[in-house]
Amino acid sequence: MFITTHAVLGALIGEQLASNPALAFGLGLASHYLVDIIPHGDSGVYKGYVAGSKVRRALALVSIDGIMTVLFVLFLFNTQTFESRAAVSAGIIGSVLPDLLVGLYELTRSPKLRPFHRVHFFFHNLIVSRKRDLSFASGFAMQMVFLAAILSRVG
Repeated sequence: MFITTHAVLGALIGEQLASNPALAFGLGLASHYLVDIIPHGDSGVYKGYVAGSKVRRALALVSIDGIMTVLFVLFLFNTQTFESRAAVSAGIIGSVLPDLLVGLYELTRSPKLRPFHRVHFFFHNLIVSRKRDLSFASGFAMQMVFLAAILSRVG
């Protein structure tokens, strides 16, 4: 899933758990792995990155997604009133942390981060490795619908 999609879901989780930021973080983290099980059209992007054939495309997509996530969070915190900004922040952080750790692993190849990488791709490939992934266009469209549905519940 796009980092933006994870962040929106994390915000919704945090909003629902205003009295418990630690639980919002934990459920945000769990939500990342659960929604990554759903085929969402980005396995080809990662395969192209790993193969070295589409590194620039992968980096461009990750950069755009990161910028969109920052803009979303800024928009959210400047237009919504939350019972607990801490819980919403914790939900967002938990929900995006796995992708940030994978990115950090890809940059550093740190053995300490390898377990996070493995766990992430275990969930990410749970269905895709047995069936097949969606096309990037279909995955993008599916995530836009998912984002719209979640955004209609936030705030």
